Amino acid sequence: MIDRPAIVIVAYSARALSTSAARAGFAPLAIDVFGDDDTRETSLACVKLDGGLGHGLEPGKLARAVQALIDAHGPVGLVYGAGFEHQPEALAAISGAIRVFGNSAATLSAAKDPLAFARVCDANGVRHPRIAFSTPDEPELWLMKKRGGAGGAHIAAAHGASPASPDCYFQRRVAGTSVSALFLANGKKAEIIGLSMQWTAPAPDSPFRYGGAAGPVEVGQAEAADIARAVGVIASEFSLVGLNSADFLLSPDGVSLIEINPRPGATLDVFESDEAPLFARHLAACEGRLSPMSRGMACKAAEIVYAPCELVVRKSVNWPDWAVDRSAPGTRIGAGDPLCTALASGATADLARTCARERAKAIIARVREAAH
Repeated sequence: MIDRPAIVIVAYSARALSTSAARAGFAPLAIDVFGDDDTRETSLACVKLDGGLGHGLEPGKLARAVQALIDAHGPVGLVYGAGFEHQPEALAAISGAIRVFGNSAATLSAAKDPLAFARVCDANGVRHPRIAFSTPDEPELWLMKKRGGAGGAHIAAAHGASPASPDCYFQRRVAGTSVSALFLANGKKAEIIGLSMQWTAPAPDSPFRYGGAAGPVEVGQAEAADIARAVGVIASEFSLVGLNSADFLLSPDGVSLIEINPRPGATLDVFESDEAPLFARHLAACEGRLSPMSRGMACKAAEIVYAPCELVVRKSVNWPDWAVDRSAPGTRIGAGDPLCTALASGATADLARTCARERAKAIIARVREAAH
């Protein structure tokens, strides 16, 4: 007999949200495309959708999985992570069957619309890169992005790229230091949880692929004020609720808002707390209650470990405690696909990042050894 309320978690990878949900006293019902061992360990039930990242959260399969969990467990609601940015209609469909704690499909669509994003920024004096919807005259100065993309895989250099499809747009390149703000919003106001540095893990066909994050990081007083103001503007103008993040570039010219991620995202592992689980704070914010930024947070890092070649995970792989998103034995992983995530902590964010990077190298060596 389960005495904890059940709640559905849906994302490309549900592990971080499911772990936080369990820490917050819920019984997670996970739906994702990986079905990792640690996701199954922390969840009351776990559904792996066929097709992997290539097929994503296919709406028909997703709707059937959600309904099956509703019928079997009577969950109190659903929380979603990455995977709906390019298909808000899939979110709208399941919203009719279960209460969703998070931004509505309409809010998600508006926040990921580059034109709506630019208009909100311009109307409120928030600095952001220029956008265009036709190939610019100097493509080497621009990036091409796919509407509703996430994780960096949707970004390419405009110079030498194929002609833009209808679901693509162009964004002017901006030099600077990448900083992301994780924040809570209640539809009107926002509270920043923490700032993190982020980096890429370039691949031949994905030069801006997400590599990892470390935090919290400190920025100058003026930069912090600009970030806080921009977060407040987008939270209010788009009526955001729950956990969200915003990506910025910091340069001598100022702070530029690059993108909004209107759902819990990649830095959950960096800012998670045993005392105040982010999942609980997400639900509270969705109901209008904001909690202030935590003080004295430990510096942590999370680095995605991508498979260096095609491989099959062997039973002999002895996963260390700091490796999460652990692929089950027998899983076939393509070259360049996620293998696991390496977590680390340190006296500073830089040291935590260095430790995570060394651990990523170690796990690749360990998996290669097990394969032979």
